[in-house]
Amino acid sequence: MSLLCGIYERRSSAAGFLDAMIGALPGRGRAEVWSSGAVAMARRELSGRPPRGGRPRPAMAADVRLDNRSEVSAALGLAGTAGAGIPDCELVARAYERWGRACPQRLVGDYAFAIWDASARRLFCARDAVGARPFYYAALPERFVFASDVVAVLAAHGVDDSLDDDYVGAYLSRRMPGGAYTFFRAVRTLPPGHSLTVDARTERVERWWRPEDTPPAPRQSDDDCAGAFMELYTRSVRDRLRGVREPGVHLSGGLDSSSVAVLAAREQRRVDGPLHAFCWHPPPTDALAGDQAAEYGRIEAVCAQESLNPLYHAPSVRHGAALLRRDGARTPNRDGTLGPESLVQRSAAARGVDVMLTGWGGDEGVSFDGRGYYAGLLRQGRLADMMRAARARTRHPLRHLFAEAVLAQFHPLAPLGMRRMLRGRLPGRAKTFVHPALGRRARRLHRPPRATGVRPMQLALLGYGHLTQRIEDWAASGARRGIEYRYPLLDRRLLEFALGLPPDQFQRGRWKRWLMRHALREALPASVCWHPSKRELALAGPADPVLAGILSVVRRQLAARSEPPARAKYVNMPRLMRHLGAHGRESVRQPGKLQAALQFLDW
Repeated sequence: MSLLCGIYERRSSAAGFLDAMIGALPGRGRAEVWSSGAVAMARRELSGRPPRGGRPRPAMAADVRLDNRSEVSAALGLAGTAGAGIPDCELVARAYERWGRACPQRLVGDYAFAIWDASARRLFCARDAVGARPFYYAALPERFVFASDVVAVLAAHGVDDSLDDDYVGAYLSRRMPGGAYTFFRAVRTLPPGHSLTVDARTERVERWWRPEDTPPAPRQSDDDCAGAFMELYTRSVRDRLRGVREPGVHLSGGLDSSSVAVLAAREQRRVDGPLHAFCWHPPPTDALAGDQAAEYGRIEAVCAQESLNPLYHAPSVRHGAALLRRDGARTPNRDGTLGPESLVQRSAAARGVDVMLTGWGGDEGVSFDGRGYYAGLLRQGRLADMMRAARARTRHPLRHLFAEAVLAQFHPLAPLGMRRMLRGRLPGRAKTFVHPALGRRARRLHRPPRATGVRPMQLALLGYGHLTQRIEDWAASGARRGIEYRYPLLDRRLLEFALGLPPDQFQRGRWKRWLMRHALREALPASVCWHPSKRELALAGPADPVLAGILSVVRRQLAARSEPPARAKYVNMPRLMRHLGAHGRESVRQPGKLQAALQFLDW
């Protein structure tokens, strides 16, 4: 992975303005710099080694990993040996020369790039379909600046670091602001699947990937559908391991991470390479029982089958308190469980891991749980089919249909609330720590996705913003450890395949995520493939002494301050301090909300 930064001076020379941005980029080694008149750009490798993609063209800053090299090369007349030795970034440059601003539609892979078109006197920038490579920018009257990291944009001359109140309110309310917004008013992010053209007077953002335009796939048998999926999935994993020295993989025991781990392990055996499996879980103990023991059992089953060594990560008071003292606006880490990925990054870096494969994104694509299935049948008037499907899934079909088909049309989380009520647990309003005025505004401006039907819900979730948020967070935190994240289940070809599937490939009988289970039934241990649902195993429970210690340290340090933190006006401080002191069930069951407020405070 490369880190980029650049500047386009609209009224003067760019000479000398890039140094501060380069200094703010993470990574090791010397940056490659190019400048000419009004434009200056730089690229630095995370590892400090020479760029894997070869030396780029002078008037280009690119972070590119192409998956369809052969197709692009053939279309450019470079098939065979003529295109084999050309770096990915050079192929992108030639694609722009051939197809202009339409070139991103021809490129499949992870990328963010900026190309200076000297003849047209404009800067063309683009980001891949899912945003696997970050791209931040600030458009000022006198200059345009861009970078892979928000801190580098803020380091540019003239960029204001004032906070965006609406974004802060949404973040502290645990809602997705969406669009191009960031914590800072002056800084924007180029949305996934978009391009940006900048000239001396304007900036024009255009959307080049429209998942809603994906046509339905021709109807085929279950086995043919599973075979087509496995071919795409295997290729996606193989593409993301190309040229990697020390790969790692997340492993939680669920369908997505387990399938990535299995396919990656088999690919690594084919090339006689290592693979490290990293778990968010603390090391297992003899006292585990029930769901927790089964969760660890699924992890161990995958590792035993593929000869992997699971690496568990135990939180500590010192690490957790240090994590919460970070400035969450500049170096976000919003995984919501007090930093397990931070522990994984530290462990991976110590083992020389430079690329991490993860199953993130599967729930919105081929591993979708079929949310909206019953509501879609209801809208189509297919009442008999709806009743048959409900009877196959539960002993209480009418109750199930009321939650999944009726309530879900009013709120996407209504079925979850209904299930809690039926179990005798009233779904109380989730408490956040945002200032009440900001929270009310966030509820009006930022609403969760709502849709009727499987495909409409998938499209709504893809556009919601939570996928990109985690990608950008992990890119920022991983860069500081020299780690690049890759997402096999967010491969554009795989997503378009999933969007073309009929709804019954996601729900079949009693099984959600049917396609994944059917296609992987011979590759995964049965305990993983046919487990009815994966419940995330929290790092901390109500009586966890580590979490209690973290909260105690944080509360003591906050209380010892002579004045509140500068950002306290955004936070409901009385509620926050009460929860920090309680160490009760409610405090530890919602660690993500505590983490969001404490990291944002920058105390």
